This record gives sequence, C-alpha cells and structure tokens, in this order.
Amino acid sequence: MTTTLPTPATAPTRQRSDSRAGAAALVAAGISIAVGVTQVLHPQDTDPAIEPRTAALLVGTSVMLWALPVLYLRLAALAGARWTAGVATAGTVLLSGGMLSSAINGEDLSFFPAVALVANALWFLGSLALAVALWRSRRVSRPLVALLPLVTPVFLFLSQSGGGVPVGAYLAVLGWLLLRGQLDRRA
Repeated sequence: MTTTLPTPATAPTRQRSDSRAGAAALVAAGISIAVGVTQVLHPQDTDPAIEPRTAALLVGTSVMLWALPVLYLRLAALAGARWTAGVATAGTVLLSGGMLSSAINGEDLSFFPAVALVANALWFLGSLALAVALWRSRRVSRPLVALLPLVTPVFLFLSQSGGGVPVGAYLAVLGWLLLRGQLDRRA
C-alpha cells in the first residue's frame, strides 16, 4: 500500500477545511450537551405553550443544526459523496426553520409536524448515506463512522432523557480530531 502525501497546494486547503469543520463540530457539541443537560433538569414537553426556557432551547438547537452542515460537508468531501451532506443539511436547515418558527410564535404552528417529519427523515437518511460512503472510503475510523447515523435518533428521540449529552460527546471527539488533523486516516 502506497501512502501519498498531500501536495503543498492542497495541504493548507485541507487544514482550513478541517479547522472550520472541527470548530463547527465543537460548537455543535457544546450546544448539544447544554441542551441535553437542561432537558434532563427541566423537562420541556409538559405544556404545549413554549415558555422562555423552551424557546431558548429551540434557538440553541437551531444554532447546532446550522453548525452541523459544516461538519457534514467536510465528512462528505472525505467520502467523495457530497450529495449525502446536501441531504442531511436540507434536513437540519428545514428542522431549524420549524424550531425557530415555534420559538418566535410561542407554540408549534399547525404545519410543524409535517415539516419536522420531512426534516428528520432527510437529516437521518443523509447521515446514514454519509456513513455508508465514509465506511466504504475507509478514510475515517469505522467506529466513529458507525456512530454517525445515531446522532439524529439519539438527539431527537432521547431528548428528554438527555440525548444531547452523548451526541455532544461524539461531536466533540469529531471536532477534536478534525482540529488536530487526525480524522482523515490518509492525511
């Protein structure tokens, strides 16, 4: 097996991409952990009206959902399957829009369940396709790749149980490895 080193022209570009994606992953990780801890300490689903704390959680989660596409685009570049990041990103951005509309209006709008269903499906299916592409590329450690599709269901379905905490821990590992230039096994 031959190892090729990056050319001087591509190395700085890869380092900048890794740094941006690593920083975005760490931002998403911090928010995810904060949201997870807050939801365990102060459950939010007991009242359909959105109180200020819930609105703050929705806005924080929206920021996290906007940070994830930066990470997904970098992972997709490693896998050579950029379309996968596009699908996952469409889901995160759509879900963010629905969450922000709920935070602004003080309640979920009538169309939110339909938007959330489509957004969650896109986010999950895009993440799953990205994981498959990464698995096949062998560019990222397989245990890390295997956990990628679990981000969506753990964050969403275990939210009241603190699902944001393990998701944040996972994102922090990805961010740390990206910042150190150690995520890409071929680097």
